[in-house]
Amino acid sequence: MMEQSRNGYEDCGDAELIRAAVGDPAAFEALFRRHAMLLRQWLLAQTHDVTVAEDLVAETFAQAWRGVRRFRGEDEHAGGAWLYGIARHLLQKYYRANAVETAGRRRLGMSTFADSDGGIEDVPARLDASALSDAVIEAFAALGPDQRRAVGFRVIEGLSFDDAAFRMGCAPATARTRVFRGLAALRAAIAGGGRP
Repeated sequence: MMEQSRNGYEDCGDAELIRAAVGDPAAFEALFRRHAMLLRQWLLAQTHDVTVAEDLVAETFAQAWRGVRRFRGEDEHAGGAWLYGIARHLLQKYYRANAVETAGRRRLGMSTFADSDGGIEDVPARLDASALSDAVIEAFAALGPDQRRAVGFRVIEGLSFDDAAFRMGCAPATARTRVFRGLAALRAAIAGGGRP
């Protein structure tokens, strides 16, 4: 039987906490208190984005909570390794999902303002003008309306292709095509110094 301290499970090993969490959420809370800040720091070092790091920490613990019955680790380091394994998997998934947007933003020198509540019509105002040349702003403005909306939703606002497609009223494959064509037109215009 697991011995509890006055404050709960603080004296227990991680594997013990995870096994105890099957029947007592307080054990999982102790696991969270022990690892959440360190995990957040590690994810912040990987992503350089506080919001993303915090989202990944939350999702890591959500998946861990759902998986406590499947945990089979025995030694004192197994619980931490299990949590970091979940976090690493989520981080890789995040990188894969955002590879296109990140590459597009970097190539175009774009950034977004997470606190903006403006619509897609506000995109030029939300572009970081200090990081963009006039050529990028002009090239974006010169895109056709479908491509401008697609690039705006997907690359600038960071929506998934499914969400961008929903907002545009088209199929995800169509949204994907518009984004890629829009980015290609922007790259060509910027490289050539002319309009798309």
